[in-house]
Amino acid sequence: MPSLNIDRRRFLGAMGVLGAASLAGGAGSALTPDLAVAADAEFPVPKKGKPIEASVDPKTGDVKINDDVIVRYSSCVGCYSTCGNRIKLDRASGRVIGVGGNPYNPACAGNKLDFEAPLEDAYRSMSYANGHGAITHGTICGRGNGTLDGVSQPDRITVPLKRAGKRGEGKWKPISWDQLITEVTEGGKIFAELGEDQHVEGFKEVHDTVTPLNPEQPDLGPKSNQIAVMNTRADGRRQLNTRFATTFGTLNNFSHNSS
Repeated sequence: MPSLNIDRRRFLGAMGVLGAASLAGGAGSALTPDLAVAADAEFPVPKKGKPIEASVDPKTGDVKINDDVIVRYSSCVGCYSTCGNRIKLDRASGRVIGVGGNPYNPACAGNKLDFEAPLEDAYRSMSYANGHGAITHGTICGRGNGTLDGVSQPDRITVPLKRAGKRGEGKWKPISWDQLITEVTEGGKIFAELGEDQHVEGFKEVHDTVTPLNPEQPDLGPKSNQIAVMNTRADGRRQLNTRFATTFGTLNNFSHNSS
């Protein structure tokens, strides 16, 4: 362990930076000489971890913002608890560099901030400066913190994928959105390039509210009931899916949760 040779003033300053950097990633570990010196600097480029978003004076509680970091308060969609979250972005690249709890949201802050409280209070609430820090405001669970991986995961699917081999082989190729819409709507022998001869029905063929799905089982309804819509969370998308199912003429409109 390296020896530390710092006075009380610089030590307290470093602790103020530590408090504000608790969501910076990797900055909350053991105090190092580099971090102690960083307390006297403006906003040094970190050798490890993420940029410091702000510093809080340990005595006065004054907040100094790092303009290189953008902080946005939002809501997590990792589950149905709808906790608040706090997203940090690198201003230059727009890259998400950190996710934390929202101190204004009662779902993740036991002693939440008033909605009218200035943003400087949010920084103070995460530090030990000027009497703050008895309760850390704004925590979020592992799934909420997983937002960072969800956004930055290099294997994340961002374009439509079409089967490029036999069923079950796990072979896929990217296609354009226009091709996806055309093939899903028009149907046809869309796997002819793989040597497959079957005709795949598109939405236009299935959109039939007159012809029975199975004449021997009229209770199954019209052919349009071949389409099943599996709904998502109730944040506006469910209403859109329900409208589509109703217009298309299918009764098979389901939610993937209990409601």
